[in-house]
Amino acid sequence: MDAILLCMKKRGILFFRKIKFPTTNVVRFHAKNNFLGLLRSRCNEYDNVLIMAHGANHAILTTTTDLHRPYVAYIGKKDADALKNDFVFAVSCLTANEFGKCCVEKGSIAYLGYQVEIGCLFASDPGPQSNVSGSVITAVNTLVKHIFIAELSKAYEEFLKTPISVRVLKERFAFAFEKRLAELSDMSAEQVYNKYSVKISERHYKAYAVKMILNVLAVLDDILPKLICIGDENYISSSYIRFRKEAGFSSTEISEELEANPYFQKLAHDEYKRYLREIAVG
Repeated sequence: MDAILLCMKKRGILFFRKIKFPTTNVVRFHAKNNFLGLLRSRCNEYDNVLIMAHGANHAILTTTTDLHRPYVAYIGKKDADALKNDFVFAVSCLTANEFGKCCVEKGSIAYLGYQVEIGCLFASDPGPQSNVSGSVITAVNTLVKHIFIAELSKAYEEFLKTPISVRVLKERFAFAFEKRLAELSDMSAEQVYNKYSVKISERHYKAYAVKMILNVLAVLDDILPKLICIGDENYISSSYIRFRKEAGFSSTEISEELEANPYFQKLAHDEYKRYLREIAVG
């Protein structure tokens, strides 16, 4: 098992369920009970945890049917002990402000999350006076969601399979997501359809979609600096060692690579460093 994923199937984030990890072993949950149960049974292990859900400053949220209270806390500070010894990446609004700090205080090695709301990236709306059709708005939002999921999957699998740090994971994901969005402004509607299977007329693409994409990029400029790491940003995943062994590297080669790794050298968690050394030679 390379990582543990909680991917909530809730309104507003249903597209999260489309994320795939074809080259790594990511165990997926859609509700908290079995997810937290597994984590609590592994508190002495060092797991990678990916959470894709609604969030607030203090908690991971779930949706309700109450129009006056559409969201409630689902995984809160009282549950943070289940994430002891783990690296947590929360693709959720706001959780880096309080919940992430609580996780690290209760033993998580690192927590990567957002300090701001990110839902605006996936629900671009030019406003009622723009004359943009609903189909164009839907098409642009679909493109953004598709690229976000694809680049998150790619960056996270690279993190699981190679000895890069949490900081590098953050930087590569942010760079690749922004780059692919920017490339849309130079593409034709036909090229977009051929690559993403999202259909927009050429006239509407140039007249409306490109402007909407540029607006998303402007919003992204404000969001990317708010994706922050709490705890040890030099954390590297132990799972990469399995991939090295499967690729035919000897224990000596893996140990030498580990000791020379600049992130390992700066890693502050002595017990985790000891664990990495043990599995490298094991």
